[in-house]
Amino acid sequence: MHYNRFFLLLFILFPIAGQAQSNKPYPYYIEGYIYDTEREKPIPFATIKVKGWAIGVVTNRNGSFKVPEKFSELNDTLIVTSMGYETKVISIQQMMAQKSNVIFLNPHVYGLEETVVYASKKKKRKLSTRSIVRKAIRAIPDNFPNQPFSLTGYYRDYQWHENDYLNLNEAILSIYDKGFESKDQQSTQFALHSILVNENFPRDTISNKPYDYENRNKVINNAILSSYGGNELRILRVHDAIRNYEVNSYAFVYKLKSQFLSGHSFERAKDIFLDDLPFYNITVTKSQNGYEAFGQLLIDKENFSIYMLNYSLYFKDTDGKSVESIDGLEKDLIFEVLSEYRPFRDKMFLNYITFNNSFILPEPPRFFIEELLVNVATRRLSLTFNNPVDEQKANIISNYELKFFGEPLTIKEVSLDIANPRTVLLYLEFKDGMKERDFYNHFKNYQTNKEAGAKLRCYVMNITDIHGNLADKIYDYKEYQQFREFFTQEVQEDFEMPSTSFFMNMNSPVFEGQPLQEKDDLENYWMNSPLKVVDDLLNVE
Repeated sequence: MHYNRFFLLLFILFPIAGQAQSNKPYPYYIEGYIYDTEREKPIPFATIKVKGWAIGVVTNRNGSFKVPEKFSELNDTLIVTSMGYETKVISIQQMMAQKSNVIFLNPHVYGLEETVVYASKKKKRKLSTRSIVRKAIRAIPDNFPNQPFSLTGYYRDYQWHENDYLNLNEAILSIYDKGFESKDQQSTQFALHSILVNENFPRDTISNKPYDYENRNKVINNAILSSYGGNELRILRVHDAIRNYEVNSYAFVYKLKSQFLSGHSFERAKDIFLDDLPFYNITVTKSQNGYEAFGQLLIDKENFSIYMLNYSLYFKDTDGKSVESIDGLEKDLIFEVLSEYRPFRDKMFLNYITFNNSFILPEPPRFFIEELLVNVATRRLSLTFNNPVDEQKANIISNYELKFFGEPLTIKEVSLDIANPRTVLLYLEFKDGMKERDFYNHFKNYQTNKEAGAKLRCYVMNITDIHGNLADKIYDYKEYQQFREFFTQEVQEDFEMPSTSFFMNMNSPVFEGQPLQEKDDLENYWMNSPLKVVDDLLNVE
């Protein structure tokens, strides 16, 4: 296994949360799925807007979504859009309550001739792919908001393992951004309105622990991710390379404004349409020291607004579990960022961003110490393992090290217990009779060996069981993915800044001890919690 590392974020070298403080803002929902008509596959991150309202929702990775039933009572309609598909308008009243509604989108038919863009009318020079990207980056100050604005939406973080959600935490929150001319990490504020520790999905305390690179108990292979005080929302914001285009975001994008162009290769792919609006579809690649990056940019052909920036980083030729990357080759996924912006009035605002990284947890050792007991009467120690011990290695004194209150103890003899092949008997030697009495009296004065043995440690080397498994050796790791996601439900350009006492502490976990800010229209926002996929979903009548 490789141990080279680099930092995902600023420092680049080359939870179970508390109990839920409030429930869903609105308890009744109409649920549905967005599917591709031709492939009959779910469409992730499709945008669903409620017509006549400035709010909406983005589908989950399995295409699922839900909207409050009150919009059906108001005779509202849904407008469903997704890059590369035709827009669909559907009445909420047509959707069935308490059933899985499936909405199909038709892929856009590329009937329009590809538009050729020239640098100017005089020169009639076709823009190169790199020039298109350069113009899009230079146009960020014009196309994105420089004045204060707020985003209210649905946030969640969770782990993904064996096709299921773990430790799913959800929130409705607002982001108060002073504009793209300000530094996001220093000036943007966040307020929680409602949180939910979702008990409908499994909770796992082990996968929720902080990263531990020293003992390799929880690590990201070939990379290091700063914890930012355990605040996953802050980590997510750092990975929005468009919002942070003037500062370091993540490897190997770094500073989008000044370093992205020189460090990557770009290639034009077939244009993608949103309704009849064509977009440059540009693939992004980079290869460096075993790391391979793949990305996608969607850029408006008229004003060069960046609608989408997706970026994935892989490491190849490792000993760990591999996944199939964009180009079909086997590599280890390190992280993936998917982000989309959409226009509101005359500027581009975040529609959604999702950032996930893989990490590994060690499987329990196959062979390990179960118990260490001190027998005061016989003056010997019993070291019991979970499996029968190999006798030849069990009888070697140098394979053991004992410490009591941090001081080493001398072992004069070891032997395998004839009555129990899982137990090794250790006999000690004391040159000082007083130290010997103090040692055994320590255990004599306690009711249990476990209580007394808190200061007694045994370390073993080269001990194997009868199957050849080395004691305390980690043979296998489980792979997980950690997700943080935000989906905008409403954009506001004119808003009243709330009291600073309700802002989140961005150096503490999102779901631990943070203040909740009241919101008068909280019923207009909702948590788009993942829906379980129904096996016969497409056969629902």
